[in-house]
Amino acid sequence: MAISVFRRALIVALLGSLALCPARARLGETLEQLKARLGKPEQQQQPRKDLAIWLFEAEDGQLMYNVTFDASGHSIAEGLRPVKRAIFTKDIAEDFIQSQIAPYRGSKTMHTCKAGDKYQFAGQIFTCGEGEIAVVDDANGIMIIWTQKGVPSVMAVTSSMVRRTH
Repeated sequence: MAISVFRRALIVALLGSLALCPARARLGETLEQLKARLGKPEQQQQPRKDLAIWLFEAEDGQLMYNVTFDASGHSIAEGLRPVKRAIFTKDIAEDFIQSQIAPYRGSKTMHTCKAGDKYQFAGQIFTCGEGEIAVVDDANGIMIIWTQKGVPSVMAVTSSMVRRTH
C-alpha cells in the first residue's frame, strides 16, 4: 500500500513539473497555442502586441519566459531567464534547448559552437562569447544561445528575428 501511495505521489509530482515547464514551447507557435498550454501571460505595464511574458516558479524565485511574435502572430524569439534570486539550472537550459531543436533532430546542418567559435546565421557572422554555447542550424533558420556566465539565460531565435533587428 505504501508503495502505491509513493508511486502516485511521484507521478503527480512529475506531471506537475512537466506542466509548469515553459521549455515545451517552440519557435513558430502562436499566442493562442502558448496560452492553451501555459495559461494567460502576465500583464505588462506598457502592452506590446508582439511580446508576451509568463512567470514560472523555480527554486528560490521565478523564471521569466518571454516570447516575441512576428506580424503574422508566430513566435520568432523565445527566452528563459531567472528573476532575482531564482536558480537557473543546467537541466532547465538543456530542456529548453532540446524542446527547441526537436523538430530538427537529424539535421545535418545543425552544429554546436563554444566560446571563440565563429559561425554564420541569417547572413551574418557571429562569434560565440565566453561562457556561451550556441546551437545553430542556419539552413533551418534557428539559433539558440545559452549564456552561462553572469545572469544565465537561454534564448532561441529565428533567422527572421535576426534580420528584423539588423
